[in-house]
Amino acid sequence: MNCLSAMFKYMLYLLNLVFVAGGILLIVVGSIMLSTMGNFTAFDGGVNTQTIPICIIVIGCVTFVVAFFGCCGTIRENACCTTIYAICMLILFGLQLALSIWIFAANDKFLSSMGKAVDKAWDENNAAQGYPMDALQLAFTCCGNTGYEQYETVPSSCCGYKDRNKVCEAAIYSQRPGCRQEFVDFWASNTDLIRWSSLIIALFELGIFIMSCCLASAMRKR
Repeated sequence: MNCLSAMFKYMLYLLNLVFVAGGILLIVVGSIMLSTMGNFTAFDGGVNTQTIPICIIVIGCVTFVVAFFGCCGTIRENACCTTIYAICMLILFGLQLALSIWIFAANDKFLSSMGKAVDKAWDENNAAQGYPMDALQLAFTCCGNTGYEQYETVPSSCCGYKDRNKVCEAAIYSQRPGCRQEFVDFWASNTDLIRWSSLIIALFELGIFIMSCCLASAMRKR
């Protein structure tokens, strides 16, 4: 193997280590988002608020597995494994780029749908529906759709109490913002992080694909 091929080999190995860490990071970020949102399926109003976090976790798992085996294939200098790895990286590049473009293009529409999800929860906030606003108020330390003033009797969840029989003190709920804006702001900050990081990762994956192809070609010529 010549000097250039050796350089590609070790650059590829180091980049794969970065992607192993990146895959773990995506899994952690997606898990934190799911944990922060809590159980929102009861009031999603036709909008699946858990789709993006789940997609992030899946992409993180795939990235971790592909990068891990890429490290093994690169060190073993196996042309077949390196070629398969390059193809996997090309597929990952396409998926990451598609996710990034979709979030850029549909961000405003998506944030609007998240606001409507809270509106739907507010409209159906009754015993028959299981008081869906409680989950949101507990998770985001907020109160009401636009504010606590909308309630005739402020529920205990506005003070962070899970027991609906507890009395919520005015000193607590009067300081809490409306849930609609809090929920939309949560998604706005996370989608900004996701779309830019996805774009940067996609560009790295394209570079790794090119280097993998060059390395596999050099391995076959030995």
